[in-house]
Amino acid sequence: VIDYLRDKRLLLVLDNFEQLVTAAPVVSGLLAAAPHLKVIASSRTALKLHGEREFPVPPLELPGRDGAATLEELAGNESICLFVERAQAVRPAFALTQDNAAAVADICRRLDGLPLAIELAAARVKLLSPQAILARLDDRLKLLTGGARDLPARHQALRNTLEWSYSLLAPQEKLLYARLGVFAGGFTLEAAGAVCNPDSQLDVLEGLTSLADNSLLRQAEEAGDEPRFGMLETIRAYALEKLAEIGELAPLQERHGRYFSGVLLQQAGEQLYSPRALYWLNWIEREIDNVRATLDWSLTVADGAELDAGLAWSLLWFWYRRGYLSEGRRWTGHVLALPALQKATPPRALALVVSGMMALWQGEQENGLAKIRESLAIELQLENEQMVAPLLFGNGVALINMGRDSAARPFLEEAQALFKQQHQDYFHIFTIVHLGNVELGLGNAEQARALQEEAYIQAQAFDENWLISFALNNLGEVARVQGQYQQARGYYEACEALLCDTGDTGDLARFAHSLGYVALHEGDYSRAGTQFRDSLAMFRRLGNRRGMAECMAGLAGLQARQGQVAWGAVMLNAAEAVLQSTGGAWWPADRLEVERNQAYIRSALDEAAWAEAQARGRAMTLEQALAFAAPEA
Repeated sequence: VIDYLRDKRLLLVLDNFEQLVTAAPVVSGLLAAAPHLKVIASSRTALKLHGEREFPVPPLELPGRDGAATLEELAGNESICLFVERAQAVRPAFALTQDNAAAVADICRRLDGLPLAIELAAARVKLLSPQAILARLDDRLKLLTGGARDLPARHQALRNTLEWSYSLLAPQEKLLYARLGVFAGGFTLEAAGAVCNPDSQLDVLEGLTSLADNSLLRQAEEAGDEPRFGMLETIRAYALEKLAEIGELAPLQERHGRYFSGVLLQQAGEQLYSPRALYWLNWIEREIDNVRATLDWSLTVADGAELDAGLAWSLLWFWYRRGYLSEGRRWTGHVLALPALQKATPPRALALVVSGMMALWQGEQENGLAKIRESLAIELQLENEQMVAPLLFGNGVALINMGRDSAARPFLEEAQALFKQQHQDYFHIFTIVHLGNVELGLGNAEQARALQEEAYIQAQAFDENWLISFALNNLGEVARVQGQYQQARGYYEACEALLCDTGDTGDLARFAHSLGYVALHEGDYSRAGTQFRDSLAMFRRLGNRRGMAECMAGLAGLQARQGQVAWGAVMLNAAEAVLQSTGGAWWPADRLEVERNQAYIRSALDEAAWAEAQARGRAMTLEQALAFAAPEA
């Protein structure tokens, strides 16, 4: 072979070289003997030769998860193109349609864009619809069989491919690979060592290197200085099968759950209310799939009520700040339904306050207040002083949301004193802001401004961006009540700058809505419309009915001023109905805006037209009001 190649100028292609990787020195010898020779080797593992350059082959392009792509855009996606092409090979009439496009996109995503997996799934179109294939992907290794008979066995079923890859691993690599399957959505080196190597019998670093070299792991984004690894879900499914075969599935799930619950309870939960908040918000976001797996596992733990409640409390602020309220409420609902939480115990009180606060944030004031009050009664009965302050605080916030500012004041003042006594600086500042909101609600704008300025100074000293923005936002509310719109704009824009890259979707939605009113006041109707509609879209994703009502009221005033007075009248009354359904009342600044909008609209309509608009708007459900406000969405 060397004699043949020595003087040739050609490209030598060596396909599937991982089967012969120990013969890599032969390739080196060929290159040394034939100076004009070039070699491309496709291989699951690198040859590790001098001068070798690696070009990782990624999976196929995947469709986005936001569902915003058109049918034409989906049809041009790499993964979907392959699925459609292979589906038409077994069923010529198959086509991508509005009815099946979402299912086909989900199939491609669930299969990680792996060509073989997509081909095998598409072959099932002969008997199953894409929706039916998607429903069966939980057992993907059984479903994805039936490749062409003239292909190698490893290409006739996905399991065969994985078994072939698995067979090439050393015994310790096989064990580590199986154990790593317990991680969902990736892991760090530290987590892999803690969960998969408790007895220090495995060389985790060397094992991870080998698995990455064998294309069973891929290195993901860096988490600070800590490398992060992940498995494609199809490869992970096979690892979990192997873990179950060796009898380690339940023990590894417990070690995984204990590790992540330990981080949440002992570090993240507390430091979310500290200057390190952004680090821990990002950590939880990055580990969200592992956190979800931990939550599911915790519900199965015998006598785990205290653990479940503690996890809910630790995640409460993350669920709020990153917009996971609906998910958090669903999980906390499961916790509250546990038999062990039907008695008046500290875990029940903790789960109740978490559920209650999330209900408030989604615009269910009566529901939220009832849960907070039940929680407070339990903690007072048990004399749990550490929890009394946050519960008094939550009670006060609920009453502010309902427009009952006088009733809220004593709860907040008592909470403030307790937070100060307990050196809970974050919550102490938080409470000052809400006491300022009480004053604003009672019509004492100057007292409100003084309290917000005091909170702002203390928040700057505390040095946490969300807390600073909270005080600034409420200074903006005071300015807007006093008609100082230019000053209000400055406060709101400063808030956006502080939180522009922190993932605080709910707060960014509120700033957008407030800036919409500033633009409306300034006569910039185009910008006002953009602000209100962007904010409405964000509040819809969050499930925040109160926020939706606020944006509807803003759109009502905007459209009325642009000549659509009848539309504005209906929308304003629909907004009022949505807000009333939450049990809440308008914030002081919004109340003034609504009153101005109403006065403008009523001046342009006769009594009969106003009465008709009022009846029509107030009869709308939330869904009807949203369709009326933003039909394009």
